[in-house]
Amino acid sequence: MNIKLPFGLQNEQLVDISSVDGGLACNCICPCCRKQLIAKKGRIKEHHFAHYNSEECKGAIETALHIYAKDILENQKRIILPPVYLPNSNKLLFPSIEVYFDKVLLEKRIDNIIPDLVVFIKGKPLIIEVIVTHRVNRVKAIKIAELGYSAIAVYVRGLFNYTYYKAFGLQNFEKLLIEETKFKIWINNQKQNQIREQIKTIAVKKKIINLDGFYGDYPIVDNCPINKKIYKSGYKKGQSYASACHDCWNCQFGNVISDKIYSYDGKKLFDCEIHEVYCSGHQQEEIDNIIDNFKKRMLLIEK
Repeated sequence: MNIKLPFGLQNEQLVDISSVDGGLACNCICPCCRKQLIAKKGRIKEHHFAHYNSEECKGAIETALHIYAKDILENQKRIILPPVYLPNSNKLLFPSIEVYFDKVLLEKRIDNIIPDLVVFIKGKPLIIEVIVTHRVNRVKAIKIAELGYSAIAVYVRGLFNYTYYKAFGLQNFEKLLIEETKFKIWINNQKQNQIREQIKTIAVKKKIINLDGFYGDYPIVDNCPINKKIYKSGYKKGQSYASACHDCWNCQFGNVISDKIYSYDGKKLFDCEIHEVYCSGHQQEEIDNIIDNFKKRMLLIEK
């Protein structure tokens, strides 16, 4: 989509093309490279900013969107959070909900990360990452979880493309940034984590069987309660099993324990040999009870 720049910085405030005078009278600079802009507001082409006597800046729209979304959240002081599901499942834990911010902190360092926003909801912190081009990498996501913060990512570039009309510019971007949930995902949810930890207590350790694979050992577990895979031949024909690396790792009932090497320079992150697999797939009724009891406790605490 060939989108022209709809934003500029005027006296360090982000402004829309519709709110400024035409030409150099707009008194605006590029949010990214900070060079002078000219407001092109003719009768035929869509109104937009262009760089004056310099090449167009490739990062202008991305930088502007980042600023714009943070400004909206800071001013509105509310957001509708996406629903929370049991990991790797379509089982709903908590529906989407509108929350209001007691306080908003912009780009405040926490340990060795700098979130885009930290908002406080009834005194509890929530990290909001505004995503334009680069996703939150796994290293940062792990660090957020280790610090014990719930966090969401808001994909504003996708929302911008969804709400931008060439003839009319932005339509409903601010409203949908707050209210639409399909452009938001959970990076980490502490309630989800607590439920998952409780489910781990009823999980059963499965014996790992290392088969010879093309790339080396291929770890599996036998007797998968949800029949991820079935032996097609041999003395185990018809019995179920699961790949520890693929099925168990991404299963709502699986918990995989492995050696892990993390590098917080953002360059290295990989998992090593799998040591243990714990499975709770045979105890689905107990899982439902854990979820129901957790919700009841939360209702009592939040009253």
